[in-house]
This record gives sequence, structure tokens and C-alpha cells, in this order.
Amino acid sequence: MIPQETIDQVRMASDIVDVVGGYVRLKKRGRNFIGLCPFHNEKTPSFTVSPDKQIYHCFGCGVGGNVYTFLMEHEKMSFVEAVRMLAQKANVIIRETGSDYRRDELEKLNYAQQVALDYFRGQLRQSKYKVVLEQYLKEKRAISDETIEQFQLGLAGESWDGLLHYARGKDIPDDVMVKAGLAVHNEEKKSYFDRFRQRLMIPIFNLSQKPIAFGGRTLKKGEQAKYVNSPETPLYNKSNVLYGLNFSRDYIRQNNAAIVVEGYFDVISLWQAGVQNVVASSGTAFTLQQARLLARFADDVYLFFDADSAGQKAALRSVDSLYDAGLEVKIIQPPAGEDPDSIARKFGRERIEQLRTDAVGFIPFRVRDMNLEQAGIIAREKLIKEMKAIGDKIADATRRSLFFGEAADAIGVDIDVIKRAQVRKPAARPDQTAPRKDYHRLEFEFLSLLLHNPGSLDTVFESIAPEDFDSRALARLFGAMRTEYNSKGKLAVPALVENLADDESRSLLTEIATIDWAPETVVAETRNLTARMTDQRRRKIQIGLKKEMEEAEKQGDQERAAQLLEEWKKYER
Repeated sequence: MIPQETIDQVRMASDIVDVVGGYVRLKKRGRNFIGLCPFHNEKTPSFTVSPDKQIYHCFGCGVGGNVYTFLMEHEKMSFVEAVRMLAQKANVIIRETGSDYRRDELEKLNYAQQVALDYFRGQLRQSKYKVVLEQYLKEKRAISDETIEQFQLGLAGESWDGLLHYARGKDIPDDVMVKAGLAVHNEEKKSYFDRFRQRLMIPIFNLSQKPIAFGGRTLKKGEQAKYVNSPETPLYNKSNVLYGLNFSRDYIRQNNAAIVVEGYFDVISLWQAGVQNVVASSGTAFTLQQARLLARFADDVYLFFDADSAGQKAALRSVDSLYDAGLEVKIIQPPAGEDPDSIARKFGRERIEQLRTDAVGFIPFRVRDMNLEQAGIIAREKLIKEMKAIGDKIADATRRSLFFGEAADAIGVDIDVIKRAQVRKPAARPDQTAPRKDYHRLEFEFLSLLLHNPGSLDTVFESIAPEDFDSRALARLFGAMRTEYNSKGKLAVPALVENLADDESRSLLTEIATIDWAPETVVAETRNLTARMTDQRRRKIQIGLKKEMEEAEKQGDQERAAQLLEEWKKYER
């Protein structure tokens, strides 16, 4: 296990703004940073990162924590993995103690993916598969050795259990390989076999550069399934992943623009040609989650799909989600018969840049093949409603108005025709944001003040107990704060986050920690709220005594009733 002092050292050496900023576009606001929450869908930023307190909190969904919990939630890491990753960045040496350390489920799955990646890469370099490496990758696809290494391409051979056999040698059980999406269990034969065979293997990485899934391109003639992708696992959700983003996010930030293509080799070929702000949607229809993921890194998106009708339809299907995420959309139009991969291989970066410069906005692209003067009423009505539906998804009022104006000019109608168009609204999706409970305001602010006034902790923890709280959730948090202080002699929010057992307590802690108090008022406010908490406890005790008196009188026990009355009077005084 990792010693606590090492955990503390790594946490203090890690800047949460720097870590979170690698995944979320943050803007400075006062002393804090804000951005769109990566844990739920939102259009208005409610996600706050505090560099002073080294915590984050979302006022929309309530999620909160420190630098470790962010990596655990966002990257599906275990706690130990998060510590190790940050320790490596901070150049802190970890000396683990104990010889019986066991990986938890996520660590096992991560380990299985890495073992599979090593196996597939090794297979590609075997002499019996030289034809795949030389003829398919290097000659047909024009992929260089450097690019093969960059994208860590590999090969699944002909064996039915080659990977399983290799994984067993690495102490990975077969059932873990199934959970990782790398193997399949045959119920009838009670046996296991590899999911991927005779396929070129393309690893899919998360933003921490860890393999989480694979795409397998068939090498077998006559195979119906050209591509087979990993199933969804605890590590991999297709709707939330953009292939290549782990490589390209810094280039996307620098350009404030992303080029979106359809396939794995589109990404690889463009990257090799020098166009590095490129991603693909991993073989799925472009989702709102993927669009919002892109919106963390850029404002503009260029859709670069195949020139055939299927590719152009795919471009149109992607627009709704991109506008909904607040992105500006342009379409790159390849020459007939070409696709991003072929253009990159034949003509290189200059041609791609020229096509990008000539890219058109969505509205001109949408009406390019329509003769609007001859179009009938139904066709025009359909187009107007389509523009209305898309425009309504643009959150910014100015951008929405400009979009409607451009659409009106293109269609040849007054802007009010589009604004007033009646569009059937889709069924409302269940709100993913958990409703916040109405916590007792006095108790809420009281705990916040304790975090800002460490000099009061000894007195407060002696005079106030968890039982004095009306809110059970705040009582639990207060108890955890007192335990942390008594054991360590100090109360640090980032450290306390790690010791809280439930999400509600972590959410409450990070929310109360984000409250700012004027320094000159902290001592007086703490004294005031401590007195009010004491008064609240007194009233609760009196209420309890009164109930006991009434019960004693019902039973005719006048002596007991008199004793309770005297005790009640003490609290009244």
C-alpha cells in the first residue's frame, strides 16, 4: 500500500487547475476557474475549480472532490492508479508497503487492456505476419514505422486463444478478459476464446493515454464484418469517446478548431500528413456527449467526411449535436471519389489545408443542391422547420439570431417565418442532474465557517456534537471533520475528501468549501453561528424533555414529571 505521507505529498505537488484543465476548458473568474461540467450535460458553466483550496465542485449535478477523485471519476481509474499517475508527473517516488497488494476491478481491467496491447503489438512484428506489416500497412496504406509506433498498431493472429494464453501467463483470469471485452465465453462448451482474430488492431486510448478498447480491421477476404470494435465495458463507453483525442487535444486547443473524420485510418493518415487537430467518432453516429467533449477544447469544428452520399449524410446527422454543444460548424467537401484518407496519402497537408480554407458553413452546405425557387411548399416548409429545430439548440441568443438570419436569407423568407415555425419537440429526457436537498442553512454555513476559521476548531469540537444537527447528511460530515482534525491536528479539505465514504458527503464538503467569507467577518460569524447552533441544541433538548413530561403525566408518574420539569427549567435559564 502507498503510505499516507506519500499520498499527501503527491496531492500537494499536483495543481488541480493544471490537471482538470487537461480535460475541461477552464476560464478564470475571480479567484476560481469555471467550465462546463464533464460529469453531466450542461450548456451554462456550473463547474468550479478552486486553486486555493485544490478542489472542484459542480453546482449543477453536485459532484465534487480533489485531484485524485477527478481522475478516478473521469478516467475510471482506481485511487492507487491516480496517485501513481500524479506521482510520475510530479517526480515523486512511491515506495509501496505490503506484499499482498491486489488490484481492484478497474486496475485489473486496465492491466488486461495493456497486456492485450503489448500482445497485439508483438504479433505484428512476428515474421509470419510480415506480409501484413509490409504489404498492407506500409505499401497499401502508406503508413510509416514512426506512425505505426505513434498509434501503437498491432495484430490479432489466427489462434483462437492466443491472447488468452498470453494473458494467463500474466496472471489475468479468463473472466477478467471477458469483462475487458477481449474474450468471449462459450456457455455451451464452457470454454473461452479471443474476441479478435485475423484483424489489424487499432487501440483506443483515454485522455490519460491508457488503452481502454480496440478496433479490429479484418485481414480475411470475404469477411462480412469489416470492423469489429470492443463492446462497452466499465472502461469504455463509445458515446463518450473520440478516437485520437488523446493525441490531438493539444493541437485542437492551439488551433481552437477540430477536424472530425469518420474512420480510424482517416485520423492516422491526416496525422501522418501533418494535420494533427483531428479526431474520429469511433464508428458511431456523432453523439451529444462527443460534441460536448470537443467543446472543451475548441470553438470550431470542421466535418471532413467521404465525398459519397453516405459521407455527406453523416455530416448532416452530426450537425444537431455540434450546435447543441455550442460549436461553430463548417463542412470540408472532398473531390468526388475521394475521402480524407486518400487525400492525405495522395496530396498531403497542403491539399487538406486548401480544402479546409474552402470549407462552407452548414447552411450553404445544406441548400447547395436545392433549387429553392422551384421547390414546392412542402419542401420549403420542411427546410424551415429543420433550421428552426437546429437554431433552437444554440444556447447563445446572439448566435441563435444570426443563425436564423442566415437561414432566412438562404431560403428566401423573412426571419420571423423561421422563428415562429412550429417544430415538434422531442420527448423530454430525464434530468441527469440529481436534485439538491434543502439542507438546513444555519448548519450548512456553520460548517463552511469552520473550514475558514481553523482557530475555532478546538472550541467548536468540544461544544458541538453531530447529534446537534437536524440534517443527518451534515451531521455525518461534521463527524468526519472532527475525526480528521482529532487524528491529524488539522483540517485540510483535499485530504478530507479521500476519507469520506459517500458521494453526498464529498459533494457537500466541496460545496461548502467554495463559499467565500470576507476575512474580517469570519471570527464574528463563527462565534454567532456557534451560539445559534448551541441554542438549536438547547431547543431540541427541551422539546425532548417536554415530550417525556407529557408521557409521565399520562402514566400518572408525578414525581418523574416534576424531575423533568426542573431539568427543562435549567435549559430555559
